[in-house]
Amino acid sequence: SQCGACTVVVDGHAVKSCTIFAVQASGSDIMTIEGLATDGKLHPIQEGFWEEHGLQCGFCTPGMIMASIDIVKRNGKKVSEDVIRRELSQNICRCTGYHNIVAAVQSAAEKM
Repeated sequence: SQCGACTVVVDGHAVKSCTIFAVQASGSDIMTIEGLATDGKLHPIQEGFWEEHGLQCGFCTPGMIMASIDIVKRNGKKVSEDVIRRELSQNICRCTGYHNIVAAVQSAAEKM
């Protein structure tokens, strides 16, 4: 439960999937990174990560994107850098300094 790479959205809330049992998710609406793109069109958060170079090796990217969806949903289009940094602090990226990740979330939030 340290890295956040396994983050998914369960019933509208970001959850580290390694912290729940499958039976706890029974009957829940679960969204994973694989379900974000629609008809070949990336989700705005995915586009933001692509456009703002918010990824490097890609290990943390699914969890960062899924957590970011929840952050934007709760905080709206004008989500602050401080809020993004604080809320993504539970997701570890060992490649970047988070600057581009924060920029990606802010860019995507404006489009959502």
